[in-house]
Amino acid sequence: MKKYYEATEKFHKKNKMKGTNNEDMNFRLNLMTEELGELAQAVTRGYSREEIIEENVDLFNLIIGNLISMEISLSEFDAAFWKKHEKIMKREKKLVNGKYRVSDFRK
Repeated sequence: MKKYYEATEKFHKKNKMKGTNNEDMNFRLNLMTEELGELAQAVTRGYSREEIIEENVDLFNLIIGNLISMEISLSEFDAAFWKKHEKIMKREKKLVNGKYRVSDFRK
């Protein structure tokens, strides 16, 4: 993960994103929505494996950029990841409306 974080951080520095709209989370959420739409289109229209991978990379880059924009360190993210992972590993798969889900069903 470190090499991806550093590469994305380099991109942010190269483009002088610090303190600009590029670090505004509302702006970034719009970018992620756009990229998620492109991924959905790639999947539903049967694009190639390479194109689907590329759309996932776009989303991954944006997620890492979110961490950088919010000044979340890799160690902080790592701790949050494993905390969440431990939580979701305790969940059971359930059939909901004919589809299997692994979600928090207490809500």
